[in-house]
Amino acid sequence: MSLVVGLLLASGVLVTIRLVRGPSMLDRAVALDALVAVVMAGIGVLTAVRQIPFYLPALLVLSFLGFTGSVSIARFLALRDEAGTDDADEGESPHAEGRNENGRRPEPGGDEQGSAG
Repeated sequence: MSLVVGLLLASGVLVTIRLVRGPSMLDRAVALDALVAVVMAGIGVLTAVRQIPFYLPALLVLSFLGFTGSVSIARFLALRDEAGTDDADEGESPHAEGRNENGRRPEPGGDEQGSAG
């Protein structure tokens, strides 16, 4: 029992560190989802040890909130990325930064089209 609680506490601390440090919004979303899973596991252990089924509705609500939160964050990030790529595609072309049609920079001293050898 104490081993399980210790592992849950350790994983909760590690996930909280990832939640705070990030670095991206997607990392924070995954960490928040993992933290909800750790809390659910803790409630499950508490329910099993005390043999009291009154905590099961809390597990159901937490699982629903965790799923809904993850889907909402994923949709938000997908819409934000989609809007960001549309803006980048309009003003950015491979030739804008001195790149060829493959998106690569030409090698110094070589012709842009490459040698047909």
